[in-house]
Order: sequence, then C-alpha cells, then structure tokens
Amino acid sequence: MGFPYGVNPRERELLTGMGNCFEACHEDFESTVEMVAGNRHRTTDDVKETLRQMASHFAADPDYQRLRGRLPREFPF
Repeated sequence: MGFPYGVNPRERELLTGMGNCFEACHEDFESTVEMVAGNRHRTTDDVKETLRQMASHFAADPDYQRLRGRLPREFPF
C-alpha cells in the first residue's frame, strides 16, 4: 500500500532513521529516539508521537511492517 495511502515519505524517513540508528548503535528505545530526534531537528516527544500515530494508522501496511521489523519488538510503538 505505500504513499499516498500508506506511510508518507517524511514518516518513512523517520522510521528508516530509527532502524539505521538502532542497527548502528543497538541502544534502547529512549536513546534511539534521542539520537533520531537530534539528527532530524525534532523533539523526542514529537518523534514518539509520530511513531505512535504511525503504529496506529499503518499497522497493516507492508511498508510500515518492513520498516518496523528492523527494530526490537519491545520498542513501545
């Protein structure tokens, strides 16, 4: 399902950044969010809210599932 009906490019970029950061550093959720937020010039609260919204809206989207699959299941979104 992809853009325009699924995950949009900005959201995809954020979730891709989460996966890249985690794969490089293997840090916990909070540390990964902090690194991505700093890199994207966003607040940690903004990143967390975007991740929550994505999980809610795109849980069945194959693109979202692929990107989310790069992160540990215990990450809270």
